[in-house]
Amino acid sequence: MLSMTEVNNIRKAFFEKGENITSISREFTRDRKTVRKYINQEDFNEEPPSSESKPGRSKLDPYKEEINSWLKEDMKARKKQRHTAVRVFQRLVEKHPEFDCSYRTVAEYVSYRKKEIAKTNVRVYLPLVHKAGEAQVDFGSADFYENGIFLAAII
Repeated sequence: MLSMTEVNNIRKAFFEKGENITSISREFTRDRKTVRKYINQEDFNEEPPSSESKPGRSKLDPYKEEINSWLKEDMKARKKQRHTAVRVFQRLVEKHPEFDCSYRTVAEYVSYRKKEIAKTNVRVYLPLVHKAGEAQVDFGSADFYENGIFLAAII
């Protein structure tokens, strides 16, 4: 894309000086199609990119429910025992001989779903507040000196 200064110079050469497209293309070392494009262009505002994603079908669609069930079951398991994207991909290849999605497609979907599931399983913590003169302690033993005397206390 040309800068607005270059576009302005091309349009000025054509409309004000009356030069033809071939001479302008030589002068500015641009292709004739490019010169013609900017001469005929009326609106120089760029279209903003559309924020709406196009709903499309994915090769992974038939397997998404199965993946979702595996990931939901994983929430009950210890963290080290949960499915990774690699393991999900391997299971799909083993279980479905017709499976032909790329690993990258599976990894992106697993990452997306794990983030969605994590949002629904938000842990909430309440602040621990003590009234004046109260405290919370753990049970155990403590050795300390009081007035120069060694004491061992079991709490």
